[in-house]
Amino acid sequence: MDITQNSVSGESRGRPRSNEVHRSILDATLSLLAEHGVEKLSIEMIAQRAGVGKSSIYRRWNNKEALIVEALEQIKPEFKASAEGDLNEVLYELARNFAQQMNTPLGKQMLSLLISTISGSSQISESFWKNHSLPKTKEISSIIAQHRSTEKLSDKVNVDLVSDLLIGFVMYQLLFKPPSTDLDASLKQGIELVVNGMREPN
Repeated sequence: MDITQNSVSGESRGRPRSNEVHRSILDATLSLLAEHGVEKLSIEMIAQRAGVGKSSIYRRWNNKEALIVEALEQIKPEFKASAEGDLNEVLYELARNFAQQMNTPLGKQMLSLLISTISGSSQISESFWKNHSLPKTKEISSIIAQHRSTEKLSDKVNVDLVSDLLIGFVMYQLLFKPPSTDLDASLKQGIELVVNGMREPN
């Protein structure tokens, strides 16, 4: 899902149909997370903001944590991964695609919300990692592994650790560097440095 197409809505109007109820609950959860954080958020607050009864929420989710995990899934950027081509270019295109979706005022706000929510609850963090983050990380690891022979990467390279480093690098560029930073150049230089570091020494 493209983050630039998402928004956090306020209170819903009327009694929407089932799919609209589902959407209004997720939107209400995100907006309340931004306002109050994980600890202060309650099912009662979500129901009131969404304009639904608590029973409508419990029919869809067993608890608050399960609802939050699905709500956070709505603000994740679309993930496009391909193993075809030069490894530098493949990883750059992947990073650039992610950065373009998140490098907006709304995107950065949602990214900050995602991080603060996950860091505020070990249960949510564990669930989100297992069901969402880990599969995406494994996709990047698989791409790197497929280039091991063609790019002459060292057999000692831990591709999962490299994937973590790349994700952390892109997130740092988005969240902590000033807007004046040449993001495109930083991504290219950072990825080139990582790829060169994985290669067998001459």
